[in-house]
Amino acid sequence: MKIVWVDDHELACVALTEYIRQHASEWSEHDVETVPVFTLAQAIEEIGKAPPPDLVFLDLDLNGARGGTHTLERLQAANPRGVPVVVCTGLTLTDDREIEVIRTCLRDHDAQGVLLKRGKLKTMLTGLSRMLAGELWVPEEVLRRLACVTDAASVAQSRIDLALSPREWDVARCIGRGLSGKEIARELAISPGHVRQVSCVIYDKLQVRNRTEAAIKLNAQLNVASAAA
Repeated sequence: MKIVWVDDHELACVALTEYIRQHASEWSEHDVETVPVFTLAQAIEEIGKAPPPDLVFLDLDLNGARGGTHTLERLQAANPRGVPVVVCTGLTLTDDREIEVIRTCLRDHDAQGVLLKRGKLKTMLTGLSRMLAGELWVPEEVLRRLACVTDAASVAQSRIDLALSPREWDVARCIGRGLSGKEIARELAISPGHVRQVSCVIYDKLQVRNRTEAAIKLNAQLNVASAAA
């Protein structure tokens, strides 16, 4: 497995890639090659090689391009092979505009996941291990912020569009907020086993593999419905 890490802070970039290389055996069954690059042009060159990398971690703030999706858009425009791209960002979760940047990366520009530069190290390492295993991964605190849609008409319309029953929608909204199975069971006063059964039905209807992918799809649908309303 080949990973390209793109960050114009050269020392941090080299240190991170070396750390991943040394510890990759703890997270992945594959041998991992890590390649640090410092510019968007170098990143585009790497994804154009044969064979291409298996995963790219892209700093959204590359070369001072702070607060938007321009860097990701340019990389994806040069990525016809569809190499998975994870966005790394210093955006804060307290600013609604910055949350919408993350939502746009996931919904419109096919980001494979999100890593927060200001997040906890343990959370980042969990995300790395999940993404090295091929999962789409987003920190729970980001999912909770993405789920901040309260328009009742939008919620009702989304439930219809996704063909979810009222009970499935109750569980789905909790998934969208980033709650764990035990938290959902407590909130809805149902058994953890029932949560698992309903969750499997939801994943099947949404055509996703896990809770994170379901949460992202649900929040994207809520956002679209809210905008239309």
